[in-house]
Amino acid sequence: MKGVLAMNKKILSLILAGIMTVGLTACSSKKVEDQQASALPTKIEKDVQIEFWHAMSGVNEQAIQKITKDFEEKNPKIKVKLVAQGDYRSLFDKLMGAAKSNTLPTITQIYNNRLTWYINKNLVEDLNPYMNNKEVGMTKDEINDIPKIYRDDNTFGDKTYAVPFNKSMMVLYYNEDMLKERGVEVPKTWDEFKEASKKLTVDSNNDGKPEVYGVAFENNISTDIGIWVRQAGGEVIDEKSDKINFNTPETKTAIDLINGMIQNKTATLAGEDKNANNTLIKGKAAMCVASTSAIPYIKSGMKAKWFAAPLPTNKEQAQLYYGTNVAMFNTGTAEQKLAAWMYLKFLTNTQNTAYFSMQTGYMPVRDSAIKSEEYQKFLKENPVKEVPLKSLDKGWMGARQIGVIPALDALGAELDQVFNNKKTVDEALKSAQENGEKAMKEARSN
Repeated sequence: MKGVLAMNKKILSLILAGIMTVGLTACSSKKVEDQQASALPTKIEKDVQIEFWHAMSGVNEQAIQKITKDFEEKNPKIKVKLVAQGDYRSLFDKLMGAAKSNTLPTITQIYNNRLTWYINKNLVEDLNPYMNNKEVGMTKDEINDIPKIYRDDNTFGDKTYAVPFNKSMMVLYYNEDMLKERGVEVPKTWDEFKEASKKLTVDSNNDGKPEVYGVAFENNISTDIGIWVRQAGGEVIDEKSDKINFNTPETKTAIDLINGMIQNKTATLAGEDKNANNTLIKGKAAMCVASTSAIPYIKSGMKAKWFAAPLPTNKEQAQLYYGTNVAMFNTGTAEQKLAAWMYLKFLTNTQNTAYFSMQTGYMPVRDSAIKSEEYQKFLKENPVKEVPLKSLDKGWMGARQIGVIPALDALGAELDQVFNNKKTVDEALKSAQENGEKAMKEARSN
């Protein structure tokens, strides 16, 4: 009996020790985080300059310049050097070069499926200590003011590596006049999408070269194929399992949808128009699949009545949200990093994210901005901007691990073969799976 009691006491002691260890670990982790937050400088004592690399142009760049000028007026000791690096590809190529030559900027626009490489190289600053700082941080309400889909996208484990910036949704734009003329309703399902595209296609002399296609897709369709695969019930690249799923029934279903319309001449890629919204603007397509970031360009170039709707859906009701975030590299001085954090807070606060959205095709990244009186008035005058705001609860964002982009590029090369009738879908997806896995592996060895 004494032996049993002794054993029970021993077991109880081990359990209590385990509980205490877990508790102490949690407390220790929070204590370290609190210490990091309290150890940060909280005031800019002398002049400091930070550098922000971006890929914005036109009205987008003008909006950033206005916000930055306002920031500098409120913070005269901080100079923000805005460096436009061309398009996204150019920006990302220059960032890679800067990483290898130790000349990274203080902050940059970046997609998280590219940011992971820099995180893996320990080049990115964790923003949690800044967010949790009592003097320069954010309250819990302010943090939760950022829609959950964006918070989750910028969280890696227990760290926050970026803030959301220029967010958009992939939508179906349509020429209202053409739909009305053909008696076509805005499609909500894949079947309706195929039927609408067929009815809207105009090939008056039956030469197989329609004057008007039912719908236009972007040229780089592989980059955004994930949403169609998701709607088919799959994941083109699964982040949790770290697995490429190109050669699967779900991916085949998604490709069959798009390729079927292309082969039937009821859909086209943008081709020389470069962007699908240009094909719509020129009247060469009755509908197009493109980002809401195209709204200003369609608004200024479209002569016919037009509007937008969520993508037609299939098995899953998912909608694609994307756009870059802004991350801070850890290569700057403590003062530069504080200045950069202050700028990031200002750039994405309620007033400025609302302003940026009203000037561009992007969405606010604060719920309070969406609900503000000024923005609600703006939505009444620009109802198309409300379309992406209504589907946030169905929002989906792609995988973020290293090698996603090279893998999708490998898929894109195979899809080109399919669209040009040089390979069957099955042949292409088999090759894409092999080439994608190889491309991802190579990306991780750099």
